[in-house]
Amino acid sequence: MNTDITVILFDLGRVLMHIDFDAFPNALDLSSEDQRAPYRTATAKLTRVYETGKITTEEFLEALYVLFESRYSKEKILEAWNSIIVEDNLEIIPLVKKIQQQYVTAILSNTCESHWQKVIKISPLTRSFHHTFTSFHLGAMKPERIVYETVCTALSVQPRNVLFIDDLQENVDGAISAGMKGILFSGVEKLTKELTNL
Repeated sequence: MNTDITVILFDLGRVLMHIDFDAFPNALDLSSEDQRAPYRTATAKLTRVYETGKITTEEFLEALYVLFESRYSKEKILEAWNSIIVEDNLEIIPLVKKIQQQYVTAILSNTCESHWQKVIKISPLTRSFHHTFTSFHLGAMKPERIVYETVCTALSVQPRNVLFIDDLQENVDGAISAGMKGILFSGVEKLTKELTNL
């Protein structure tokens, strides 16, 4: 691999862990597009505010409770919301373990407090990482430049020393524009080949 690289930075959802965005509305019996549509825009706005740490978990749940017109308890909403987080991506574990023998590894994720608490609870893979950076702690989200700069500052490395792996092109592009190297994740086999080529 490129000798400049000392840190491998991983996205969490759909890279290290399986997530299911449909699990949230499905758990609230909002299975059809027509049932979900009235809540989509407001939920997306609330999620962004929550994932940047601007509101607490309790405030987020209260806002959803009002949005859903008190049809579900806050406990039910939280359970449904956290069902988005499924389990570790078992296929990537051997590759991560190999990488961790040679490089500093870190996680950079757009996520919220309640999801992160579940991740830490159920994910042995996540707990094996040297460093973790979450949007709700950083107060900003990928692909904002400040996110990548904060990671480099915290790890005392130059952007060129960091390789970032994410499943969204816009986040990879953000990392590259900040001076990092980037790989778009589309599967473990392809990632292994790309790492070997580097």
